[in-house]
Amino acid sequence: MFSAPVLMQVLINGLSLSAIYVLIALGFTLLFGIMKVVNFAHGSFAMLGGYALFYYFGELKLPYVVAIVLAALTVASLSLILEWLVYRRFYQKMFQSMIGLLGLDIAIVYTSVLIWDVYERSVPAALDAMVQLGPVMIPADKLMVIGIAIAVLLAFWAFMSSSRYGLAVRASAEDIEIAEAQGVNTRRIYQLAFFLAVFMTAIAGAIYAQTYALSPFMGERPLMVAFIVVILGGMGSIPGAALGGVIFGFAESFLATFYGSATSTFVSFAVVIALLVIRPWGLLGKPEH
Repeated sequence: MFSAPVLMQVLINGLSLSAIYVLIALGFTLLFGIMKVVNFAHGSFAMLGGYALFYYFGELKLPYVVAIVLAALTVASLSLILEWLVYRRFYQKMFQSMIGLLGLDIAIVYTSVLIWDVYERSVPAALDAMVQLGPVMIPADKLMVIGIAIAVLLAFWAFMSSSRYGLAVRASAEDIEIAEAQGVNTRRIYQLAFFLAVFMTAIAGAIYAQTYALSPFMGERPLMVAFIVVILGGMGSIPGAALGGVIFGFAESFLATFYGSATSTFVSFAVVIALLVIRPWGLLGKPEH
């Protein structure tokens, strides 16, 4: 049962899921950590990333790497219109944002139904070849999307840790009032954080849609995953989101492979409930005083 080929498959699947989940969770926790916005429309941006990839890669036949980056840039750029019209009304208003952005999510989903209908589409595979890793044959497109997700995460880490704007984002996440006192333009930082959050979410949604299926309702699963991962890692904690995504991705891969998807879902929610009881601020979060 625990043979080397099966364990290698679990490892690859876990790495793939972890990369997607970390991207999804980072986008969610970035908005919460800085603007205190609970983004119930998070899954809709992931869904739009899937449709954008379908258009650029499936219809226009652009090279895959170009298509997925362009898809994320398109969704993130257009989302700035919603940031201006809707999101800025809910900054630093956590409970109001829950209701308002739930309504926005419904509006985006059913607008998508009117445009694309309800039936599922398949995003073509990036590559048709197979790669042999030891005793296991792995689809080359899975390795490619893992590589793209890791590249995006490394670029995000470098931006946040080394660039002037990245440091301003981190300072705003720690304490918005002190950041403003130090001369940080919070209006611009909010827009930058929002753009980055949607960009990463759209890439994750594009990969997710390619892995599973694309439909206007596909955002429900990424939204649920984002909640689980950020609760596991700690609301508003960027390192916590990364740690939570890795733990959840590998746990789901292992449990689903050996015990079935129902057991995987049950254990995932049981762990989150237990964590909320024992350590409600998450693994790397900070308790509120």
